Amino acid sequence: AMIKSSAVSAFLRPVGRNVAAACRPNIATSTVNRRNFHVSRVANVQATDKLSSGASISGGSLTKEQLMEEVKRLPIADISAIAKYYNKEEVQEKQKIYPSYAGLIKHRFRVMAEVTVSKIFPAGFGWQAASVQAGNLGYEANSLGFFAITGAGDFAGVLIGHTLFMAGKKAAGFDVDMRAQAETGFLLGSAAFCSGFTWQPTLNALQEIGLSFNQSVVGVGAACALAFFGGLRACRTVYSPFMGGVEEPTYQNLKADAQLSVAIGGATGCFVGTDVSYGDANWLRGVVGIEDGTADMVGQVLAGSSTALGFAVTQTAQNVAMTKGKCWVD
Repeated sequence: AMIKSSAVSAFLRPVGRNVAAACRPNIATSTVNRRNFHVSRVANVQATDKLSSGASISGGSLTKEQLMEEVKRLPIADISAIAKYYNKEEVQEKQKIYPSYAGLIKHRFRVMAEVTVSKIFPAGFGWQAASVQAGNLGYEANSLGFFAITGAGDFAGVLIGHTLFMAGKKAAGFDVDMRAQAETGFLLGSAAFCSGFTWQPTLNALQEIGLSFNQSVVGVGAACALAFFGGLRACRTVYSPFMGGVEEPTYQNLKADAQLSVAIGGATGCFVGTDVSYGDANWLRGVVGIEDGTADMVGQVLAGSSTALGFAVTQTAQNVAMTKGKCWVD
């Protein structure tokens, strides 16, 4: 079988790692069309169209076996260059899905809406529900038990919300790998535990030193964004070896994780708006403030609405400002 261009990148990456020590500079340059891997110039190959291995080139195309033999003779620098070329090609192919700016923006806001409904609202809802239970169990808002329980509520909200949403899409006829999606939900929920755990002690500390409402929004959002990002990167490392739905840490998903974490920072910062102790300085009080005597379920809906609002505002800025192929939702 001939090597297709879409498979070359995945094929070359392990080759580059495994045969680097055996590489020798026998192939100078190669080019690819959309059908087959074509050779434009092979060192030491004359008009007879013979490869360095002695095999003939059929129609200018290499079989997988021939390609393997030739790649073994490449220096590691050439292998890296070819792999980078195909990574770039994959990005360009993905970008063709959204040929117009309007199509790109539509896609970004659709993904944003899905994430908000399936994970961000449930995270705030779950945190608030867990805080009620923590209070019923006698934990004060400055105790380690309270922090852990509310973090667990964040985790449960994200995991359950994501899994149920994806199950709904599958039931509606979409092609969804539920095992992979459950593992993705577990990854994101684990990161949400870190930010959920961090939220209350950070707010306590900022209030203790007398920061204003606006300063607290920024401070809490920044701390939770860092906690989410750190948790997400650590969990990628831990989960990816045994969870097929979790991608191992790479530079590409590093950038995507960082952008998502910024949006999470917006969500957790806006969550400060549920705290009415700031009085009139809390300009979100009339929108998401949880007043004394508010029913538990209403408070949970307000909490989820606050995180949804903060995420939507922050992600909207990314959607509009970032160029094609640069935003994590692309």
